[in-house]
Amino acid sequence: MAENKKFADYLAQLQGAQFPRWADLPQFDLYMDQVIQYVNDIVSPLGFGEITSTMVNNYVKKGVIKAPVKKKYRPEQLANILVIAMLKPVFALDMIAKGIRFAKEGRPVAQAYDTFILTFVSAIEQANSDFNDALTINRVNKPDTTATRHAVVTLAINAVLQKLMVENMLELEEASAPKEGKKA
Repeated sequence: MAENKKFADYLAQLQGAQFPRWADLPQFDLYMDQVIQYVNDIVSPLGFGEITSTMVNNYVKKGVIKAPVKKKYRPEQLANILVIAMLKPVFALDMIAKGIRFAKEGRPVAQAYDTFILTFVSAIEQANSDFNDALTINRVNKPDTTATRHAVVTLAINAVLQKLMVENMLELEEASAPKEGKKA
């Protein structure tokens, strides 16, 4: 029973997380330490490890985010760092970079970012509704361990399949995109 309470607390923690929309991001430049603090404050309810300045420098070095100007990061860079922090537990950095490029293709950065955030929040809400139902036996709410086990297996399988499908779709998109510098 204590395990169910802990899981319910975790779901409540996820539900209570605040993920800023584009308009809610700081609309001024931030220094590295401010970026790190801001991002970690947002993603900590998810239970992820913190991002570090070394990680952000690596994102810049690998071209996933643009280099800061005069050691300051713009809102677009901050949004990309947030997306990376939220996806890095599942995807490799190069795959996240492809996804970011794909999401921004042909639309404003603010729209791509807001779509990601709204989809993420919607997934959290769905998970909460999926797991907050209890089985009633003899007028007493009891956890349905069979349903819980099934949910764990289903989630694990879906995570693997969804990761594979995302990677395949991004690879196909990249392969079909016209190459820069080549004439069609």
